[in-house]
Amino acid sequence: MNHDKALRIPALFLALSIVACGSNTVVISTPTNPGYSGSVQPTLTMVIFPTSTSLLGTSPSNPVPVGSDANADNMKFVIKGTVRPANGMVSSGDMFNAQPGQWQQYIFVTLGVTCETSPDQLCHLSPFKFILIGSDGILKYPERLISGVKGIFEDTDFYGGATISGIVPFIISIGDSHLLLIYESLSGDNFYLALP
Repeated sequence: MNHDKALRIPALFLALSIVACGSNTVVISTPTNPGYSGSVQPTLTMVIFPTSTSLLGTSPSNPVPVGSDANADNMKFVIKGTVRPANGMVSSGDMFNAQPGQWQQYIFVTLGVTCETSPDQLCHLSPFKFILIGSDGILKYPERLISGVKGIFEDTDFYGGATISGIVPFIISIGDSHLLLIYESLSGDNFYLALP
């Protein structure tokens, strides 16, 4: 009997420590050994399940790839392209537009958005729900005041089935790479889209 207890206690501690780590599932079975009448011998069986991967676009390490779409807030988002640098477009639009600082440049992210509700319901898109992040790790927010440049997104309401396209302008560092566009959904979740 003491021999049984001596085997059960270490097996129980091992099982609990593996379960506490959270990466493996442990099943303990106690079959009866036919050679010993009625005695139970503990056996530890480990069942390892593959770790779950995060859904595409829900983390910076797993962004929606270029050309694919992301769905959030009843809208489908597709990156159509980028213009970098877009300094000349901003300068020629209006001489009073903000100019980027030294070692900085404008980037225009062209985006297509489809409202995926029924035709009698509205979607609302605000360009200020977007953030850009790159290899420098600094969050960039859309530039608010650019005049004379066609196609820059403004707050827009549009009905189900309709698709709108436009530009979201940012100022970034010249050497910034691995750019991701982040959409902050109404639920508070972020969706990450890789830029070309």
